[in-house]
Amino acid sequence: MFVLWQGIKTALGPARRPIAVLRAYPAEPVWRRVWHRFKPPPPPPPPRQFTPPPWFTDPDDELGVSVPVRQVLFSAPEVSLAMIDCVAYSTGFRFSLAMRSKHDVNAGLMGFGPPSSRPFDEEQFRFGVRFSDGREGSSSLHRPPGGVMAYFQAIQEGREPEVPAGPVVSPRGGGGGGKRWEFTWWVWPLPPDGPVTITFEWPARNITAASGEVDGAAIRQAGETSTKLW
Repeated sequence: MFVLWQGIKTALGPARRPIAVLRAYPAEPVWRRVWHRFKPPPPPPPPRQFTPPPWFTDPDDELGVSVPVRQVLFSAPEVSLAMIDCVAYSTGFRFSLAMRSKHDVNAGLMGFGPPSSRPFDEEQFRFGVRFSDGREGSSSLHRPPGGVMAYFQAIQEGREPEVPAGPVVSPRGGGGGGKRWEFTWWVWPLPPDGPVTITFEWPARNITAASGEVDGAAIRQAGETSTKLW
């Protein structure tokens, strides 16, 4: 018998090891298969922190230096406009304008309320700054100048943005009601020595090409003395 078995093994050749062994595993639970299909996507990456450029607004690490300016820039029988506050920083200055009207002013004329009650852009209150060297910039009550919009549009599209040509005049809020309205603007950079001309127009109230002047040297000197907090 042994001789016969040896002969059979010789005829069949050497024994071969199995290439793979199949083993049965328990089936994956139904809830796990459903979870893989419907589980929420991973959270998006955190947004990039925005660091405002120096020309965009007053610096966070300065309190600024107050400039003693409180003067009427324009006066008419039914409306007057005055600069009531000015604070200078190392990069520019912020100031407030107060408007007083003999009669109540419709909020829509000042850019508030539903869009249907607001005037066209060419009828809204517009404000501008002109330095003694001829440079000038302008803005409306609620819309930043075009150079500012182009800067952030370039960032959104992944392009290298261009710094707007100064002066940049940007609205910084305000409001009021009835006969009293006050608004604040930021202006970059500091003006050179000489008069700073404040220009404004309000076609909705038939005010065109009105202007007044403040001392640019006083604003500049105050800004140069503004100190850093840290």
